[in-house]
Amino acid sequence: MAAADFLLQLGQLTTDSVASLTTSFANLPKSNYLDGAFRLRRYSHFTYAAESLQELPLKAFSQNQQVNKFQGDVAREYQPIESAVVSSSAFSEMFKKFKQMADITDDTPIEVHQMRILGKTGASTEAAPEGVHQDGFDYLAVFVIERKNIEGGEICVHPAREQAPIMKHAFDKGEFVVLNDRRFWHSASALQAANDDLAYMDVFVLTA
Repeated sequence: MAAADFLLQLGQLTTDSVASLTTSFANLPKSNYLDGAFRLRRYSHFTYAAESLQELPLKAFSQNQQVNKFQGDVAREYQPIESAVVSSSAFSEMFKKFKQMADITDDTPIEVHQMRILGKTGASTEAAPEGVHQDGFDYLAVFVIERKNIEGGEICVHPAREQAPIMKHAFDKGEFVVLNDRRFWHSASALQAANDDLAYMDVFVLTA
């Protein structure tokens, strides 16, 4: 269970880490799931101990319908995060900060979603089609690596599902939030392209 004394903390990745991670988002594939055309994704899971990552065997990602009303009770299979990303010091920096802030134990599996959320011209994209929700874990971290040519897409943290956000921010350039997923709810506002050029938001979501 999540530690009752940890609630929420903000942070910032180094400039070098952001630059290192940015290019890998161009290689994210589409999927055949409900969000597959506008949320490109890779998915892997690990343990992190003694500042070393141990990649765990591939598995399907699933959330029950009670947690995810958008596409719960669906075993979703994604391609793993690329080895060049996994072996980078920038990738490890996210685990180190997540683990330290939330006091995650060495043997706790940490799941990682690498996503590009695409914006459209003249129409909005639901950055979080689940709405205000919890992910069903103890801890959650959202690292926003880059926002390009978009309006909206603010990350919101709510004290309860039916309550207004206590935090709403357009995270960018390695800014991140770590929160207690048992205590808080989260969402993201819809986004759209600011003009006809390519528009997206690139994020890593870590859960434990």
